[in-house]
Amino acid sequence: MWRWNARDPFVENWYYHIYNRWYNKSVIFNNKDCFVKFYKYLIALINEYKDIKVVSYCLLPNHFHFIIHNNGGTGTQISMFMKRLQWAYSVWHRTKYPLENKLPFFEWRFKAKYIWDEAYLYQCIAYVNFNPLKHQLVKDIKDYPYTSYHQLTTEKEKVNQYKDMILDELEF
Repeated sequence: MWRWNARDPFVENWYYHIYNRWYNKSVIFNNKDCFVKFYKYLIALINEYKDIKVVSYCLLPNHFHFIIHNNGGTGTQISMFMKRLQWAYSVWHRTKYPLENKLPFFEWRFKAKYIWDEAYLYQCIAYVNFNPLKHQLVKDIKDYPYTSYHQLTTEKEKVNQYKDMILDELEF
């Protein structure tokens, strides 16, 4: 039976582009505290789920993106990781801003796209890290603090080579 949120099973030792947005494209990261809190929940769960490595991330006002490597973990672990992250943040946000939003928090469970080869991996990493440029939040990616672009070191050249392409062609 087909389900609207069905996805292929997660494969061990592979990469995925995982993303979600807030219900109705609402702005939920509406201040620095919101970004920082979500990031702290992310770091806490990364330390707990040793088989999941977040390779790249970007937090935007109304959605987020991750590139995750499944280091041998099961699909259940990735699903639980995402469930716990989204649940923890939504509970915190509803507690901190109780009158702000009574609608569902997330548009869907989360989306996951399989990254099939190394070239596509670098395209996806570029897409994730340069997403603030695509949405015209900043003119220079160095000015946007909520992306892993600042943490990339040896891979920065490979990511930068796809910068222009992702702004025009790579869509999710």
